[in-house]
Amino acid sequence: MAPAPQRESKRRRTYMCSRCGFPKGHVCAAADADCGGPQQLLLTSPEAEKKRKADGAAASQDRPQTDNISALPDDVLRSIISFLPTVQAAQTQALSSRCRSLWRHAPLNLDEGELNLWEDFILGAISTILSAHDGPVWRFSVTKLARVNEFRGDIVATLDAMLRHQTLSSLSELRLHYRPSTTAPDPLPPAALRFSLLRVASFGHCSLPDTDGAIGPGGVVFPNLQELTLLDISNSEATLHAIVSACPAIRSLLLCDNDAFRRVQIRSRTLVSLGLCSRSSQLEEVELVIEDTPNLEKLLMFRSARKLPRVARVISAPKLEVLGCLSNGVSEQVFGMTYIMPQTLMVDSIAMLRTVKILAFRIDETSLTAAIHVLRCFPCLHKLDITLAEGLFIQIVHNGAIHNAATVECLDFHLKEMMLRNYRCKKSYAAFAKFFVMNARVLELLTIRTCVGLNKRWLSSHRKLLCLKNKASANTRIEFSADDYFVDYKHAERTHQLSVADPFDD
Repeated sequence: MAPAPQRESKRRRTYMCSRCGFPKGHVCAAADADCGGPQQLLLTSPEAEKKRKADGAAASQDRPQTDNISALPDDVLRSIISFLPTVQAAQTQALSSRCRSLWRHAPLNLDEGELNLWEDFILGAISTILSAHDGPVWRFSVTKLARVNEFRGDIVATLDAMLRHQTLSSLSELRLHYRPSTTAPDPLPPAALRFSLLRVASFGHCSLPDTDGAIGPGGVVFPNLQELTLLDISNSEATLHAIVSACPAIRSLLLCDNDAFRRVQIRSRTLVSLGLCSRSSQLEEVELVIEDTPNLEKLLMFRSARKLPRVARVISAPKLEVLGCLSNGVSEQVFGMTYIMPQTLMVDSIAMLRTVKILAFRIDETSLTAAIHVLRCFPCLHKLDITLAEGLFIQIVHNGAIHNAATVECLDFHLKEMMLRNYRCKKSYAAFAKFFVMNARVLELLTIRTCVGLNKRWLSSHRKLLCLKNKASANTRIEFSADDYFVDYKHAERTHQLSVADPFDD
């Protein structure tokens, strides 16, 4: 007869100390900090522990419930309300009588784009909000109204009276754009230039009030203005020069579609970022002169690289680090000046080009010679963004060799990141990319953005064409990504994003 199977003995559960992890019945050293010294900490039984938790839960239900937001001080709640969108900030009044009082005195963010109303009712709604609100307005944004409204007529006088409201006296951010029109220049309300505390200003599709080149009657000063955008301003460049001179603390300036400008001369000892943007070909007739800008770090030309200023001359920008987008080839040093992209950009000192770390340009020529000339002019590049023109390249690189014996300093010592846009399924494009794979000695990342769908066969074929086994840098990593045909850079608003290292990276 087989012996009866022995039952496995149950393993007794050991109750551990929640503070130090040792079994019950010990001297808990972790209690020192709580009780001022060691003491005997005996753990209770599971039944007693359950009863203690149940009693605690019942006691918590008896206590009045309070949320964390209601416990915040009034000043903190006002700050939270002031950063909410216009409608959501007003809706906080429904939460409690305390919130109703806080909204009426909190700094107001007033943006007509968030009201979700027809154009005929926007100005009336803004007037109602200003009448019901006793606190200051820190941001005022009206960007979608036509100057002449079918319901209200000419709104310039109404806007001017609104901007003179006492709650707007300490305005910090002002965005005032008319809807684009083909009629005569739409005048900006004179009151728009009365705010001396402005830090951000944007004026669009209008004509700034000026008197003999001075902004406003007798001229004005914006001592705190750091960010300025001028969009489709119909004034001459004399008004631009006056308003830049009136901003002694300006750090970023964006000029978009200002076709009335012919010779733009920028002088500012505080300017860090300058952006140019144009949808038309009028920018090709502009002469840009940058002088006495000791803190300028970014010179950015967005939209199409084919719509660049006729001449962009940089006289003094010793801290220039980001430049683009440029196009075409480079000539040699002529009469003591280095011309970059003929009839597009020139600088007075070759030393200025050594400060450039990020460069974006477009290749429109039929050989690699133009790209090599560009690289020789910027010997300290760390990041390179190249847009390839469609169908213009021929295979002129053999085994990745440079036909000219002169070295390219940035390829030997500095270039670590590179992007090629509009890459095609052709051997000539692979030969162009292969040149950098076999000559960039410290390259870490090469991003190739193609205009075609990716598949394993295509990727395998082009990786072979790039000769990755013979790459100059063992750390080079190549990434392919499918993308639409790239036409231009559209992130003009990055002119004001000073913390963004590469404004061309999308």
